Amino acid sequence: MIHLLRKDKTNFYPFDYSEKKNKLVNPLRGFYKIFYFDINETPDYSFLETEDDKSQKLAMALVDISSVKDASIDEKCRENLRNILKFFVSKNKDVILRFAYDHQGKAMEKEPSSFKTVLIHAEELIETVNEYPEGIFIIQGLLLGNWGEMHSSRYITDQKLSELYDVYKKSDSNIFLSVRKPLQWRMLNLDYAKTGSMENIRTGIFDDGMFGSDTDLGTFGNESKNDVGYRSEWNAKEEREFLNTISLKYPVGGEVVLDKVKEPDISFMISALKDTGVTYLNSEHDKDLLSLWKQTRFTGNGIFNGESVYDYVDAHLGYRFVIESVKAKKDRNGIITVTADIKNTGFAPVYFNCDVYLEISDGIESETHAIKPGLNGLNSGEKKTISASFKKQTGLITMYAKRSDNNETVYFASDFNEEGKVLLGKLDE
Repeated sequence: MIHLLRKDKTNFYPFDYSEKKNKLVNPLRGFYKIFYFDINETPDYSFLETEDDKSQKLAMALVDISSVKDASIDEKCRENLRNILKFFVSKNKDVILRFAYDHQGKAMEKEPSSFKTVLIHAEELIETVNEYPEGIFIIQGLLLGNWGEMHSSRYITDQKLSELYDVYKKSDSNIFLSVRKPLQWRMLNLDYAKTGSMENIRTGIFDDGMFGSDTDLGTFGNESKNDVGYRSEWNAKEEREFLNTISLKYPVGGEVVLDKVKEPDISFMISALKDTGVTYLNSEHDKDLLSLWKQTRFTGNGIFNGESVYDYVDAHLGYRFVIESVKAKKDRNGIITVTADIKNTGFAPVYFNCDVYLEISDGIESETHAIKPGLNGLNSGEKKTISASFKKQTGLITMYAKRSDNNETVYFASDFNEEGKVLLGKLDE
């Protein structure tokens, strides 16, 4: 239902575009589920269909390649990988892709006997990915370790990880990469210490031990960077500050874990998710902590006060665009300028080109203006004013947003129609 609020001297009647608790299934953000595949087996698509959660835009494909650990990845395996990627595209999913030799915590047993084989596998996998990169958000990890998490492997050395990283960087430039620890990020990007520039790096972090201990289960260290330097793990406070810096350019995400040793501090967790710019989280791990979030009420400011902490986190992973105000002004030549203030209340910025459109339509004729770049670079907590000038002076004013690369709708946190358009107001003569 449309509620007229007031009329101004421009004959502009604003509508109710205020923030709502709508579930926003927006690109490249949110909770995800893991789907496991053996690269040597044809996927069971009927099972995948039943497990599909349409309220989640993200999905992780964990592709186990241990069945070919000392052999080449042949054409059958490549075709299986292509079909896995095509399946998720058909379901309109954004894919977090992880290759691993292990998904049971037994990497030392399942990895190849030669690192040369690991490099060959990486080349073959990335070559196949580049044949069908559509829909891939992130390639997570560098193949090695328990669950592909880059630990508990005989090959985890700076030199070997660097060689693998060079292979992974051959992937399509629109795909983000991700490593397990901030230290690994720094070791693979040594020039950052000299230049402070993150241009052309395209690598984020997946912290799969969030809140599991004071160090996020070994994600962080205990010493200050001033004492141990760039090439060592820093304490949690400093590493979270570093994660925040990374998140301004590249996605940060992972899994949360309940610390069984100390009392959970949910307020701290919420602050940490925001401070480290978290964009994506596993919706099934850790069930104990996620269950606690679902049972606990959020007590912060805003419309989510009183809702579950889980629902609050779900709504704020990544970006969340809230329309704060709308104005219309007519100049002496009769040109109408519509101005809207938009705030990103999510934990992180948007990591793709996001264009905004302002439109005036009377149902017969319409005038639309695209604002490019639109919401790019709008970090957590920041506001942006967008505006457009119209010759048309009567009709309904709407606003909507889309990804520039594929025209996919990006929903605002307001009431919207099936096209994602938000009614901002009405102009009368």
